[in-house]
Amino acid sequence: KRYKIFSLIVLGLIVNGLKAQDVMLSQPLESPITLNPANTGAQYDIRANLNYRQQWRSVTDPFTTVMASADSKIASKGKSSSLGVGMFIVNDKAGSAHLNTFLSGLNIAAKVPISNSQNFSGGIGVAYMQRHIDYSELTWDKQYDGLVYNPDLSNGEQLSHERTNNVDLSAGLQWSYGKGATTLSSNDNLGAQVGVSVFHINKPNLSFDYNDKSYMRVVFHSTLSYGIKNSNMQISPSFIAALQGPSRMFYAGALIKYKLQESSKYTDYVLARMINLGAYYRFGDAVVVTTQLEWGQYAFGISYDINISSLTKVSTGRGGFEISARYLPLRSSASSRLL
Repeated sequence: KRYKIFSLIVLGLIVNGLKAQDVMLSQPLESPITLNPANTGAQYDIRANLNYRQQWRSVTDPFTTVMASADSKIASKGKSSSLGVGMFIVNDKAGSAHLNTFLSGLNIAAKVPISNSQNFSGGIGVAYMQRHIDYSELTWDKQYDGLVYNPDLSNGEQLSHERTNNVDLSAGLQWSYGKGATTLSSNDNLGAQVGVSVFHINKPNLSFDYNDKSYMRVVFHSTLSYGIKNSNMQISPSFIAALQGPSRMFYAGALIKYKLQESSKYTDYVLARMINLGAYYRFGDAVVVTTQLEWGQYAFGISYDINISSLTKVSTGRGGFEISARYLPLRSSASSRLL
């Protein structure tokens, strides 16, 4: 019975909710160039991110999302102005009908200095988007003969296309601030980001058989990262708001970072090691608990969504888990790592 209830929910989302809100990660800051194109190549010579998310396994075929991205600074003038390029791939599969959304995109961004500690960046993105659905996996009311389900009966639906292809455009702006620590061990560094990004600017058609254009999605995001002076602790609160048509998503929380090892001032091959713990609230939907290990060039994170929405009757609080991985180059200043 629980499976049938959830299948009806999923079917409603697929057939009637094609304009619903886009996929949202539980660790959105670990996929920076899909959060805002202005993040592309802004801080590092090269950076790579990977996210894997799985949701609702306890009640139905899991919703699975994979995001992979890499970005790089390809040109710079002095120590601040730069031009960056990045590529990303997103693959999302939802529910029993295997509603699959695939994006492959390219971002370009430029960063210019405002002062010694502030930068302003802007970016644009273009992506190829393909959506596919397997109608043979769906069941319909008219296929029940009064006693049992009969797949040979007509479903009564006029469904002809199982695949769509579109171009998807995005853009974003971002302000960044960074102040390095007074000394290597003082831990009084400070960084901040505030940005806005817009996705589906060209409103691509998402329907398989009708003209059903996507709503534009506007994302506002901010992050603050500051060290507690003369300690091994660092706190990083963040806030994200995503507005897409009638849908609203608000996400807020913080990471507490504990430094296990300082970077060496003599060699780039001894980098800081940190363990991070955090909690976030996605308003009306889930509480997200997360932990992350930063080990020099690499970072690995895992999070879990505790579902608190009306779907708890089906999910019993079991939302989904997500893992992330990040690679950064050896040479990167302490202040730039905050941004």
